[in-house]
Amino acid sequence: MEEILKYLPRKLIEEINMYIGNANINEIRIRVKSNVILRFGQREISINYIPLKEDILNILLAVSRNSIYSIQNDINNGFLTIKGGHRVGVTGEVIIENGNIKNIKNISSMNIRVAREINGAANKIINIVVNGSRVKNTLIISPPGCGKTTILRDLIRQISNIGRNVSLIDERGEIASMYEGAPMLDVGKRTDVMSFCPKHMGINLVTRSMGPEVIATDEIGSNKDIESIKEAVLTGVSLLFTMHGRDVNDIKKNKEMMEMIDNGYFEVIIFLSNRNGVGTIEKILKGREDINVCS
Repeated sequence: MEEILKYLPRKLIEEINMYIGNANINEIRIRVKSNVILRFGQREISINYIPLKEDILNILLAVSRNSIYSIQNDINNGFLTIKGGHRVGVTGEVIIENGNIKNIKNISSMNIRVAREINGAANKIINIVVNGSRVKNTLIISPPGCGKTTILRDLIRQISNIGRNVSLIDERGEIASMYEGAPMLDVGKRTDVMSFCPKHMGINLVTRSMGPEVIATDEIGSNKDIESIKEAVLTGVSLLFTMHGRDVNDIKKNKEMMEMIDNGYFEVIIFLSNRNGVGTIEKILKGREDINVCS
């Protein structure tokens, strides 16, 4: 939490410190002229601090080291990643130019999502994903905030440390949290990280240049991602991916993803929730036969 707190107003830090010792904070939601809300999994607490517009600006100035221009592209994408892998989402007035987002101004809300590094988070699934010398093509599915990035990170770490060369495409900088060329979070000793690169480009790059045994990335979904995945599979590389979804029915609505599952691209499909705490494993399906009979 220290990486986050240093950017916040002093009085807000004092209030947050009252709760840090009791439970792990997952999110800090800051909205102009509204009580700051701390989320602990499914539970939330509204604290007394009510931020002004100036508080939001001062946080952004602190994050950018007094150069908002240096983080403008991140703001235009709706979020930025700070040291430690923590993600700061923003909303405000969007300015569109030639069909693209030129700027988000008058930022009124921030959602600071706290990155958690939990060694052992993937212990319940590692023996399902790794079978002898093989790493099975694996897809982890969950709604936001259910621990899929944490579990993916630990899965990468364990697979890397048992002797597999892993190429990680860390588009948002959340998984490895690279800082001055080194990962701040443990992704294993045989993991090569491509940061802040669009997933489809990164998959193509590492396939050609790094000779990976495993490619991993977070939150696939675009048609470009899917086409790159199909090309990577032809090289014999194993896949570790996540995507958004609540249940099997959500996946069945995704035509492109169902086509990949029907064609056998994924051997293990894991659904997560936070029903019994973040990272609750709801279902483990083994290939297309299982998912096609589920409802």
